[in-house]
Amino acid sequence: MRVNYKIAATLFTLLVLIVEVSSQIETGQRMLVHIYLEDKADLQRLDDLALDFATSKIDGFAEVIVTRSELDEIKRRGFFSEVKAFPDRSNLVDPEYHTYAEVLILMDSLANVFPDITKLDTIGVSHELGLAIPAMKISDNPDVEEDEPAILYDGLHHAREPVSMETCLAIMEYLLTNYNVDTNITNWIDNTEIWIIPILNPDGWKYIIEENLSDPWWRKNQRDNNQNGIFDPDYDGVDINRNYDFNWSIGGSGDPSSWTYRGPAPFSENEAQAKRNLALSQKFVLSISYHSHGEIVIYSWSDVPPAPDQQLIIHIANSIAAGIPKFSGGGYYDPTPSNCTNGFSRCWMYAVAGTLEFTVETAPEFVPPGPDGAQIAQDNINGALHLLDRVSGPGLTGHITDASTGEPLSATVKILEIYDPVLTPRTSDELYGRYFRLLIPGIYSVEFSREGYSTVTVNDVFVPYGSLTQLDIQLDSIMTAVKDHGLNLIAANNSVLIQNYPNPFCSQTVIGYQLPINSKVSLTVYNCLGEEIRKLVDDELKAGDYSVIWDGTDNSGSDLNSGFYIYTLEIKNNFMVSKKSKKILLLR
Repeated sequence: MRVNYKIAATLFTLLVLIVEVSSQIETGQRMLVHIYLEDKADLQRLDDLALDFATSKIDGFAEVIVTRSELDEIKRRGFFSEVKAFPDRSNLVDPEYHTYAEVLILMDSLANVFPDITKLDTIGVSHELGLAIPAMKISDNPDVEEDEPAILYDGLHHAREPVSMETCLAIMEYLLTNYNVDTNITNWIDNTEIWIIPILNPDGWKYIIEENLSDPWWRKNQRDNNQNGIFDPDYDGVDINRNYDFNWSIGGSGDPSSWTYRGPAPFSENEAQAKRNLALSQKFVLSISYHSHGEIVIYSWSDVPPAPDQQLIIHIANSIAAGIPKFSGGGYYDPTPSNCTNGFSRCWMYAVAGTLEFTVETAPEFVPPGPDGAQIAQDNINGALHLLDRVSGPGLTGHITDASTGEPLSATVKILEIYDPVLTPRTSDELYGRYFRLLIPGIYSVEFSREGYSTVTVNDVFVPYGSLTQLDIQLDSIMTAVKDHGLNLIAANNSVLIQNYPNPFCSQTVIGYQLPINSKVSLTVYNCLGEEIRKLVDDELKAGDYSVIWDGTDNSGSDLNSGFYIYTLEIKNNFMVSKKSKKILLLR
């Protein structure tokens, strides 16, 4: 009989749970649901629902937050789904998570302690409440726009993701407290402009804090969609990370009640405008936007079709991921491709602003216990530092100036091997005429152009491992080129580097080259790491045909081992700098 009592008790408990779950669902309460998938292609059958994905990590199932009506529609389409959780309304925000006011106080304190390398700025105000969106610039000359590459870290696009904010604060404190202590940190701050925005959505985070997690999965800002003067979480708010103007109209939801509502227009929200304006003015080379959860590093975009810089993007994503241990255990973060059909910050930054941005989904849940969140933030620092290391190369950099006046020019820079018209043309900045393009090591053709100026194309530009190739270009206005030295400008770009013969070679080989005009010439042999092996020519030469013999030795006269090498002809004159490279094989 006792067994029957146990069965009855168990059945009664299950009945109570079912009633409770049903009650919660019937009230319109959002719930965390697993949608089980045969493959990722199944997700395409759900695209039109604009679901609120808890994480972009797909591992046999998608983890989404849905209403009862959305769950019914998912089931109607034949998907097997399982309700996993409801919001826990009993938690308070743990003290390890900074409130909005505490973020301001901390940033102000750090700026006062490190005044020589910080600039505390406000890049905009929130859409509804007008709260300042604070940003910290870290540099050895923070009040000056220097001729240096810039990097961005930002957090808290979504209100329910405070670990992203804590990660930005942890990066900020780590860099500042290690300046003049750690050689690498000091060098990075001295040679890079670093911007950190810990909290892009102060209205949303303020709502989470003030409600003491009564709605802990809230993600949007507080835009008053129905303009009734009352904040209604069932209808108001815009998803900031669906508001960027790249594929805005085909992503997110057009329904204001949806938690992925993209807003009434692209960049309708002050928060997205603030990041946009900063990005366009600073021309960031690299960026990480922190979110949660999933413990993955997301890169743009999916493999079909591949992004123009896909090989480079995947390489950097892998390196970031390899530096961040999973708090949930089992190795390191996973690099993950994602599409660009949702008005994401990451996609707009790459396609329009010219920045390689990565989304790092921190943590195994939205709001981990406070101590766990603090540890996860610390664990992410090493991955963040990879950007500061990678910005120094390999890649291409230089200045573009007016050939007559020497003034800097904002001009278009095209890497012809990876050019794609879907991307907004990459340009040099107006202040210094400086451009930066990170690249996979190799040989490239580069086109420089500006309206009203003669276009210059430099072929066979060698980008070695571990450094930035410097390629400075002077552009002639069309009228100046015709009147003065347009023919010489064309001739300078028509120098010829001849393939060595014999190739492969054993004891010696001949390298020929032709100079259309008088030039300063250097002919240099490099190894596959981009390290100089032998300087064969370094002289002022008149126009003509030349050749030089290389005996397979380095600058010290020592014999080199068999392997591939690269020889580069660099020509400098009054009009431009030209570099051309070819491969050479030594067999011994």
